[in-house]
Amino acid sequence: MPENADQPNAPALSRRHMLIVGTTGLATGLAGCGGQEATDDSGSTGDGNGGGNGNGNGNGNDTEAGNDTAGNDSDGGNESGNETNPDQFESTSLAMTQELAYVTNQTLPVLPVMEKLAQSFQATDDWNVPPADDERMQVYWPTSWLPRTGDWTLKEDAEDDRLTLSQWAVPADSQYNPWNGTNDGEARRTLFDRFMRYNVSTREYHPYLISDWTMDGTTVTLQVREGQTWHNGDPVTGTDVANQLKLDLYNSGGAGGIGPYVLPDGDLNAVPDRVQGADETTAEITLDREINEDILLSLLAPTQLRAYDGTYGEFVQALDDAESEDERSTALGELTDFTDPEPVGNGPFQWEDADSQRTLVTKYEDHPDAGNINFPEVEYLYKPENSGRWNSLKNGETDGSATLFMPQNQTSQLPDHMQTALVSRHWGMGIVFNHDQEPVDDVRVRKAIAHVINRDDAAKNSGAGTGSKVAVTYPSGLTGEFDDQIEGHWLEGVVDQFETYGRAEQQTDRAAELLQEAGYERQDGTWQMDGEPLELPIKGPAGFSDWVSGVETIVSQLQEFGIESEPVMQDSATYWGGDYSEGNFKLALQGWASYDHTHPYFHFDWIFQSGDATDSWNVPSEFEAPVLHDDLRDSETIAPGDYISELATPEE
Repeated sequence: MPENADQPNAPALSRRHMLIVGTTGLATGLAGCGGQEATDDSGSTGDGNGGGNGNGNGNGNDTEAGNDTAGNDSDGGNESGNETNPDQFESTSLAMTQELAYVTNQTLPVLPVMEKLAQSFQATDDWNVPPADDERMQVYWPTSWLPRTGDWTLKEDAEDDRLTLSQWAVPADSQYNPWNGTNDGEARRTLFDRFMRYNVSTREYHPYLISDWTMDGTTVTLQVREGQTWHNGDPVTGTDVANQLKLDLYNSGGAGGIGPYVLPDGDLNAVPDRVQGADETTAEITLDREINEDILLSLLAPTQLRAYDGTYGEFVQALDDAESEDERSTALGELTDFTDPEPVGNGPFQWEDADSQRTLVTKYEDHPDAGNINFPEVEYLYKPENSGRWNSLKNGETDGSATLFMPQNQTSQLPDHMQTALVSRHWGMGIVFNHDQEPVDDVRVRKAIAHVINRDDAAKNSGAGTGSKVAVTYPSGLTGEFDDQIEGHWLEGVVDQFETYGRAEQQTDRAAELLQEAGYERQDGTWQMDGEPLELPIKGPAGFSDWVSGVETIVSQLQEFGIESEPVMQDSATYWGGDYSEGNFKLALQGWASYDHTHPYFHFDWIFQSGDATDSWNVPSEFEAPVLHDDLRDSETIAPGDYISELATPEE
């Protein structure tokens, strides 16, 4: 959901130690993409926790159920090394970002309504944790990252020395083969380490399992952290890292993650040559073409190392040796059928046991960060419903929750020692238009809708008193509303050129002008053309209660203005697998940004070029839009895809 919020685009031949970029996830690694119904790895089916995602149709359970391969962990830690704060950005790339933002703002291919802040809970009775407003809390999975860095520790007078959390799947049924796709155990978050860490607030990456990386033209070298071992004592090797990347490529068919940048024409036969364990401590990737380091690292950083050669080496070998599509399909089937219930991990805790109610992991003393951790065990209790998780936090059964939607009527019942932090997701509910449907194929109508909607009211009602939804100020495809990344960085110097469409007000006069220009007139309080009322129902998933609250507010505003509208909420299967994916709507609800990503490249790619955009929203390949930077383009006709590709290209 990965990228950078402030990172300079480096020359192709640069070498950067401790490179800092600002991204948190894979471009296509989140559950679901391009027209398929998505599910998060909790297995739940939507409870109003945010719905959708920027890389697919979304499930919406933004509870403690992020998708690991999507980069839902991030952190700013206390690693040593030369860290560079990426506050200087190459002018051409920044200008291109601003140009794409301006096109989005002026044409509204989608209407961003709000950004989501995830609620995260930490008990302070037995535990030392950073304050809720501390930048160290800007990590998507604080319950697993903060212990690693020594920022979540047991107090000396604590009554219980076990950290207790929750999990979705029945513990005894959990397994840890990520390519199997079923019942991925929650304990993976402490059993396995990620390549790098990222802090959303400071927009900084820190090395972790990968301690150093270099990029020389099309060659990327990844160095394994010194002292990193598997739980059986075997060292983590470059082969293990290469295995992980290879299996990800094979399983995605080369379409996900780094695939488009590694495989020429998606040719999986090239995987063995392009991803290799160079030696005992390094892995090497050969790219098909040069790309910006910040884009590449945003795809690599959240990768969680699972592919121990002793467990997965035979699957890698079979896929590498496959000489036909049938052989590869057979080998991939064997991989995806394999279950790994008692995994060999490499994180600070090792698998101990599991029963019907809990998974137990115990501290691995030989982990490089074991000295930061002063408690011996973590247990994950089986809590398949949000209500059960709420009760466990209220009665002290659990010590925290990484992310969990909890409305105000529940948070008000939390004990005084349970604090709530808000973590940005760089994503949120938006209205998408079917550009093949009248009248929303007319930009004047789309703009009129934007002027009518009070996004601040919609966000407040959607957040149910939690403060977890923030209205978008400048509908532009840019995220970072919560910490001034938009005005303070991405749009610095040009923000006065951007239209707000009324963030916290209904600009009905301007909306009326636009509809009149489009041929409508208001009669008896209703906007009409040729005697037919302007009807704009909004379809969405009924299970996402926060989205339902938000859209009810929006519908009320449209109705008050004289547009006939109603919320058409459907069950998830009907919506994601039917009307949404088939484009059977005028207005619909979906995440408007690329989930958990901070760099605009991923958001613009989602808005203009994703499968959802082209197949469901029918977004055109060209737009007519005013020019922001005349040194970048001299025509008001623009193909956004060309500029998006340029954002991923290194500066000369």
